[in-house]
Amino acid sequence: MGSQLQPAVFADLLGRGWDAGRRGQCSGRGVVWGQVVQSQETDRFAAQIRALKDRAGISFEELARRTGISSSSLHRYCSGTKVPAGYGVVHTIAKACGARSEELRELHRQWALADATRSSVTSDELPAAVPGDDQSATSPTASWGAPEPARWSHRRSITILSIVCLTAITASVIAVLRAHPPDNSKAGNDPPTNARAAIPVRVFNVEERCRKRSDRAPGCSIGLAINPRLNYDAHNVVNHRVWHNDVLDADCVLHDGDEVFDEIGTKGTRWYRVRLGDVPGGHAWLSGIRTRDTPALPICAP
Repeated sequence: MGSQLQPAVFADLLGRGWDAGRRGQCSGRGVVWGQVVQSQETDRFAAQIRALKDRAGISFEELARRTGISSSSLHRYCSGTKVPAGYGVVHTIAKACGARSEELRELHRQWALADATRSSVTSDELPAAVPGDDQSATSPTASWGAPEPARWSHRRSITILSIVCLTAITASVIAVLRAHPPDNSKAGNDPPTNARAAIPVRVFNVEERCRKRSDRAPGCSIGLAINPRLNYDAHNVVNHRVWHNDVLDADCVLHDGDEVFDEIGTKGTRWYRVRLGDVPGGHAWLSGIRTRDTPALPICAP
């Protein structure tokens, strides 16, 4: 049950199913075109179901227990005398037999073809059976060159064309997805910094002596955090320093960052993400206690 059914096995089984169906329709009594088309697709589908069941090594009774589908219905699906009305039944059977993803895709394609041909053939459109072997051998309507009813020929052409188009479209979609798989690696992440509308915020230093200085003394500089959720210390600041009255571009706000205190005891957990062109990642974090501005900014994503 753990081994994978190889494409060559499917091809052999399906090929034998097609030959059996073709011989059953063509020998002795001539050709009934509607039944040949239907038998071809149905037999291929049934062969694939049988191959999965045989590989799993389970009985019809066990398969019925696993799927909740009656044994009689499973017999009919595997023999080709009935095609499930919906793919959900097919998927349930295949999963119970341990089908892989590629096998499920091929099985869905075979079921779609079988269902399309089954739906296109109705009893009133099938020509009447020829009564006997001797008569069919000499009857012009029982030969390969026999004319088909115009209505059946038209419907058969439409059905075959639809199947071909559906198969081509499915193959194209699979090829495109394999060549260009969707990139979900950034799903849920914050939009790039440069995609946000920035709002200016002005740095404020609570120390009056620093506010009065204009020489940008190192002792009056303020550090910007690398990560606002980690402890705000010398190991968690970028190289870029700021001073009182500097203006920075903020693009979002975080309300539950690390709690910090200024020189007069004011504390806060609010942090603004600010854009900087000279630091890794292009941004750093300014504590809310280092500005008097309260801009309306979106919440930064976690």
